[in-house]
Amino acid sequence: MSPADQPEHILKQERGSALLIMLTIIGIGAAFLLVSALNKANQKIERDKITSAALAQAKEALIGYAATYRDTHPNEVFGYLPCPDTNNDGQSEATCGAADVSTIGRLPWNSLSVPALRDSGNECLWLAVSGSGKNSPKTTVFNWDTVGQIEMRDASGQVLAAQNTHAAPLALILGPQTVTGGQTRTSAGATVCGGSITTTDYLEGAVISPTAGATSTITLSTASSITLGTNNDQGLWINSKEIFDRIKKRSDFKTDIDKLISDSSDLKGLADCLNNLPPSSLPNASAGNKGVDNIITACPANGTQKTNVLTNWQDNLLYAKPATAATVNGTTGCNAVLLFSGERTVSQSRATAAEKLVVANYLEGSNATLFPNTGSYLGGTHFSSLSPSTDIVRCIKGLSAGTTQKSFAADFASFVTAGAGVTTNATDKTVTVADDSANTSGGCFWFPDPIPLAGKIMRVYYDYKFAFADTYALTGIGTDRGNGFTFQMVRSDIGTPSGVCGREADMGALAPGIPVGLGDPWGLKSVIFETDVRRDIANTDPVENHTAIMAYGNLLHSALNGNTTTACNGTAAGCRHNPANKFEESSTPLAHNQRLEIHTGCNSTCATCDPTNHVAPNTYARITAWVDCTDCDDIIVDLDRVAKTPTITRCLNLDPELNSVYFAFTGGFRSGAAQQGVTIQNFQIRSE
Repeated sequence: MSPADQPEHILKQERGSALLIMLTIIGIGAAFLLVSALNKANQKIERDKITSAALAQAKEALIGYAATYRDTHPNEVFGYLPCPDTNNDGQSEATCGAADVSTIGRLPWNSLSVPALRDSGNECLWLAVSGSGKNSPKTTVFNWDTVGQIEMRDASGQVLAAQNTHAAPLALILGPQTVTGGQTRTSAGATVCGGSITTTDYLEGAVISPTAGATSTITLSTASSITLGTNNDQGLWINSKEIFDRIKKRSDFKTDIDKLISDSSDLKGLADCLNNLPPSSLPNASAGNKGVDNIITACPANGTQKTNVLTNWQDNLLYAKPATAATVNGTTGCNAVLLFSGERTVSQSRATAAEKLVVANYLEGSNATLFPNTGSYLGGTHFSSLSPSTDIVRCIKGLSAGTTQKSFAADFASFVTAGAGVTTNATDKTVTVADDSANTSGGCFWFPDPIPLAGKIMRVYYDYKFAFADTYALTGIGTDRGNGFTFQMVRSDIGTPSGVCGREADMGALAPGIPVGLGDPWGLKSVIFETDVRRDIANTDPVENHTAIMAYGNLLHSALNGNTTTACNGTAAGCRHNPANKFEESSTPLAHNQRLEIHTGCNSTCATCDPTNHVAPNTYARITAWVDCTDCDDIIVDLDRVAKTPTITRCLNLDPELNSVYFAFTGGFRSGAAQQGVTIQNFQIRSE
């Protein structure tokens, strides 16, 4: 039967079957193409994951290197990046090019303590380091405002990280991927990574300028450039913010910044130095460099590490000496003002020389408006990683007539030892009082000259650390080590007590009647700040270690001296500590500090004090102590009693015999199983 003779419905069936077959073939083809495309996409995703993971691991290693740089390079500042590997041995080169010239090579994986990281093309990673961020030779000034000398673009010309901005990279890690164009990667010797060290054999868009201070442009791939085979480089970069976000959390970075301003160990911080000059000798603000040139000349840094910190961070300092005295955080009479600007905010830029001249790029709020004129400046007193952009502001008064300031840093050789068990270290400026089994005497460290108290504000600061741990107050088991130490001020109207020391049992303090005719005359008129670590039932001591403000040489906790309290809340003369073994922590006692302030010219409740009006009936003194206060070593100004609650406070009628006082550290310690000792350092006292 011919097709013409076939029934119509059969012809339709055959045509439908053919169409179905064709559609099936097309569907299979489309599915194949789709699966193939998906497979390629998935393969690319997996390849990208390999490269991204390698780049991320390298970035973390480099930031870690920068954030711990001084740990392996003593006395340097933090943040520098390693030179690349330019001979394919996995090691960072000791030096790379000239100062402020960027450099490129392989990632120094061995120096970074990571494996030989590879991209998805199985090639080892490369590293470009900005001349402003490399560790050798170093740039002149390096800190959190340092701008990289690399501009990032992609193959389409889009700028990814612009030059002369804080986004500009200090370092760029590159994955060269597989060979493109006419690249050849013949191995030159047996190495872990293989291949050569010729940049153009691996990277298509990395041209490094040989000029100092110049910006180099590095180009990364796009999807189009990969398809065209013109550029397949992938990269990940690091800027200064990413490095210093890690560094600023370090406690020793805080120490660097704090000691740049004030350092009680040697009084070589800028504020220390300036506040020890007569007001008439305070330097004028320099015309440029935000006013700091003259103070850096007048107050050079002490030691290599502090010199490096000052050199690299001085562009964050500002100094003003207005025609009339300014106010700083409520303190009046500031003949000059010293500021550390802190980390830039999101609205500030310090990337160019012109931007570094703009005060508003360093200070915020009223400080930016006032500087360099007089007015009321506000800010922190020390650096805090919790608020790194807060301006640090210090009042500079100088050492005016009628002001007395003494310290271990400046006057250590003038102090006189008495009693037993006292050793001194003239290099570290520390004094240690410990047990002396051959004696019942305590040990004392006297300053031989009196200093005025009545009509003054006196501020004292010192650090201390006990020698041995003691858990007796916690457990009641074993031997209670003791006894403790005091800071004692005694009358000056009957001559110096510098050759005298009290009993070991009285922590070396001069107590009335013991010994008769020796400690009695001075102890009867005295004020004692005791740090007592042994319970003496005869003195009604609490079980806990405690701190107390005692009067007239009387170490008895009685109605005369105020009852002990269960909390350090400033309501009584005695203070128990929690945990009970505070100062004698296990397994090694911690470092502690005390800050003392005495305001004279107070009324009978010490609610109001005016040292300039220290006459009857306003002859009372408000005596305050802070134990383990934070950022409280600035003795030029009063501590903020609201922000920093006092540990203990006492109001005492100041006898005329205490109009001026001698002072000493005294200690008394037991021997044998109960032995103890204390080391005291960073002492400062100011009366003004």
